[in-house]
Amino acid sequence: MGRGIFNALLNNLEAAANNLADSRREGFDLKYKLIDALKSALSVFFFQHPSMLDFQTRMKQKWKRSNLETIMGVKEIPSNVQTTTLLDGIKPDSLSGAFNENLHAADERGGLKDFRCLDGGVLLALDGVWYFSSEQVHCDRCLHSTKGDVTTYYHSALAGTLVKPGNTAVLPVAPEMIANTDDTPDETNGKKQDCERNAAKRWLVKHAEEYKWLSPTLLGDDLYSNYPFCKEVLEYGYSFIFTCKEDSHPWLAETVENSYLQETSRREWNGRHHLVHTYRWLNGVEIRDNKETLTVNYFSLSIWNEEKNKQTFYNSWITNKTITGDNVSLLASCARSRWKIENEHHNVLKNHGYNLEHNFGHGKTHASEMYCLLHLLAFQMHSLLDVNDEGYRKARAYVRRRDEFFNELRVLMRRNLFGSWQERIRQFKR
Repeated sequence: MGRGIFNALLNNLEAAANNLADSRREGFDLKYKLIDALKSALSVFFFQHPSMLDFQTRMKQKWKRSNLETIMGVKEIPSNVQTTTLLDGIKPDSLSGAFNENLHAADERGGLKDFRCLDGGVLLALDGVWYFSSEQVHCDRCLHSTKGDVTTYYHSALAGTLVKPGNTAVLPVAPEMIANTDDTPDETNGKKQDCERNAAKRWLVKHAEEYKWLSPTLLGDDLYSNYPFCKEVLEYGYSFIFTCKEDSHPWLAETVENSYLQETSRREWNGRHHLVHTYRWLNGVEIRDNKETLTVNYFSLSIWNEEKNKQTFYNSWITNKTITGDNVSLLASCARSRWKIENEHHNVLKNHGYNLEHNFGHGKTHASEMYCLLHLLAFQMHSLLDVNDEGYRKARAYVRRRDEFFNELRVLMRRNLFGSWQERIRQFKR
């Protein structure tokens, strides 16, 4: 662990942006570079300061420099409207490589070793997240839902993040936007809208090779435990643990019901109650009743609270990993960590300072998607600083509460000019 990863993460965004084609016509005002718009928008989420651009513009007018220049490397600060206009022409896929490069930078510094927890690989949870909705504002890429006379337009994305049992930190990977295109017209043309399942398939096509170095095991809810997707996951060399509900997999459930399952139990005291964990499993189950099928391995976990005299938890999963009495507890623990993408990822982004669902600018094509991507990138940077940067960890520990840390960050960024990120972080010790 060490210092200096902040600049490495910022450089990875610059490297991805260097390959962007500027679609603005010659003769237009090209004062603001695309990279300046990207870094300016990123700074709003990184410093959790919606008025960041206005304050830093005034600082530059007063002192000829600003923290966006000294810390983020922004040469000219665009307005909020100009930022949205510039981001509108950038496709999210063109910058998605920065997420993987950031993980490489962290791994080189030893930051990912604690995330490898299953057969030398990581757990990568996938889940859809809704990040924009309106009954008036919309674009051609919006999804929509109609109830009665009211149509709600919305954007969502397939998010992915590295998780680990017992670890509250999560590390986002490149998202896949769920959006209608010319290839996915709405129901009025006889075709369905884009959906999370289709986005997951596209994510594999675009990113499976990119993240293969992590040896990932994919985690997902019941939506993913179907033959076509499981088959694709295996073809890309990944493993999986997916929730498998009995009512949505009647063939598999009947097979399990009529088979002899192996079973083991353990009793533990959690500080308040005695809990009995019962694991049951069956290797070699066909996922569906069809000529084209796939053999998977099934396991379930039931938790019985002795004091309350009732079952307090039950779930079942399928995996391609062989299940034994020695690893079933670990597999169940890994499977249950899928909830971290909802609790430590979606919930934090929506309710703890990032304001993911706020409309920072919708645009006509990609602006809303780009704001979502930059939200996730800022969150990934915070997470990587937390596991990799000693100075950042000490600053967070000094202030203790997350909201107070960012409150102090905002105040000092408005009032003081700092020469670098490292200088800014050192102020927390004074």
